[in-house]
Amino acid sequence: MLHERNFMPDESQSFRSSRLNSKEEMKERGVDKNILSQKEIGLRELFKNSKNPVEIILQETDSDKIKEFVEGSLLDEVKSKLKGLTFKDEDEFVSKILEIGQPIWEITQKDKQDLFKQPNREMFTTEDIQEAVKNIQATKAQRIYVVGNVGSGKSTFARELANQTNFKNIDLDHFFQIYRQEKNKEADLSELLNFVLEREVPPYIINHADLLNYNLSDKADMIVLLNPKKEELIKNRQIRQENKTEGNWQNINIDNYNQISQNNLDSLTKAKGKLVYNNDKSGALIKLLEK
Repeated sequence: MLHERNFMPDESQSFRSSRLNSKEEMKERGVDKNILSQKEIGLRELFKNSKNPVEIILQETDSDKIKEFVEGSLLDEVKSKLKGLTFKDEDEFVSKILEIGQPIWEITQKDKQDLFKQPNREMFTTEDIQEAVKNIQATKAQRIYVVGNVGSGKSTFARELANQTNFKNIDLDHFFQIYRQEKNKEADLSELLNFVLEREVPPYIINHADLLNYNLSDKADMIVLLNPKKEELIKNRQIRQENKTEGNWQNINIDNYNQISQNNLDSLTKAKGKLVYNNDKSGALIKLLEK
């Protein structure tokens, strides 16, 4: 089904009110406000990156992790609404998806907390963000790669950095579904990165755990390595287990955290360039690459 995507210059009052009402209703029913903010950001990124964002959402709605918690009749109702959805612009898309997805998120996200927005539990510091912004401005770097161990805060860091620089944020994990949708096949990480680089124009921020370890960082102008202590990664893992959060972290053995961190550090050291920042407290490092 084709979906209207004719951009309109302004968001209508009715859709602005609809989006706000949906968010307020979910907050009242136990969905954390930070999770809602992340949902909205994710929807906006999906809209910008996918030719058919509704199809991606339908795939997610039909996944086993959703079916485990949500009754089939409710899923069928939500999928029916998604299949008939039309929208004129990004704001209307986000507004309608928040409204349609509300019954599912009230079940799957109730009483959960955003992993990286808990008091005194930041996986990176404000200084780390500020230093990244300062070096981007000073060097005119336009291709920023954010890497690190699974659960190190890459997605949150990349989004906050994108907000402060007005760069496009690209989470490679989200592009696996987009690649599958457009190419009708699976991709390894190298194929996926090439797919993204062929279609995207700098400036942008790309984040993924394995860009350093697979030697795929050579096209970057700047690398930000988030390397928190193992203790912090374990705390993060425990929270994800309590929240029953799906993700690649489930495939990583705790005993391998130190080795993965060391591999990242070794790969960063081998990359030709200048290390311009090293925060011993958070473990964040920034390196400008030679061209």
